[in-house]
Amino acid sequence: MHIPDDVSQIPGSRPSYVSAAKNRQERLTLTLHERLDAVIDQESHPELPDPERKRLASLHKQIREDLASIRYGASESTVKDLETRYSTSGLQAGHNL
Repeated sequence: MHIPDDVSQIPGSRPSYVSAAKNRQERLTLTLHERLDAVIDQESHPELPDPERKRLASLHKQIREDLASIRYGASESTVKDLETRYSTSGLQAGHNL
């Protein structure tokens, strides 16, 4: 077993760098998963009127598409647009979606 002379050469001895863009994508992904969970919960109500059920199904599909775009390398401008669309105030009120 080889032990490096310099502690900086030991893997995991210092925190890895996470870019601001990657951090933004991770936060947005978490937000979208939370919103998707809320939509799925709302869709499960048996007494939901048809128009509302269709709206939620459309929203469910859109959130999944947005998650896929992030997963497959959305541009920084796309991520910013999605952040605006799914802002915290919009999520709570159910607007902007």
